[in-house]
Amino acid sequence: MDIAWYIARWALPLNMLTGHRPPPDERQYEREVCLRIARGEEVDSEDLDVAYPAACGAWGGGLMVSILLSALFLALEDHVHQVFRVPGFVFLLAMGLCLGLFLICHCRDWLLDRADLADAGTWTERIATRFSRPRAYDIVLAAAGSVWPALWGAGVV
Repeated sequence: MDIAWYIARWALPLNMLTGHRPPPDERQYEREVCLRIARGEEVDSEDLDVAYPAACGAWGGGLMVSILLSALFLALEDHVHQVFRVPGFVFLLAMGLCLGLFLICHCRDWLLDRADLADAGTWTERIATRFSRPRAYDIVLAAAGSVWPALWGAGVV
């Protein structure tokens, strides 16, 4: 199971922070596509055209919320008590994770567009098609990229 897409399925209401307010039936279809991707089922490029922008909006909304909460807790650490460093650090990790997943989804969406525009059978089309598919290790890449900036932001290193 791809945990990033499972989380994105439940984080889709955060799209409202980025201005994406689809009707309820379209929101339900986005949730179904995200769940199929999370389960590892085969999805076509039309479904990915729906899923990638929805997931980018969810991760962008998560980024906005985590920026706000990490700033709040790190400010409370400075002015109230040192115990607020822990939730501030956790929200910094969440901020890095959301940013990483947003960038990965955005790049995969861009590659999906390039695969649709390229001539059939060319090396550009084959490479773009191969790398535009969702991968289960995307969350690991985003998490690994968020650790050092979160440690630095919390003042640990």
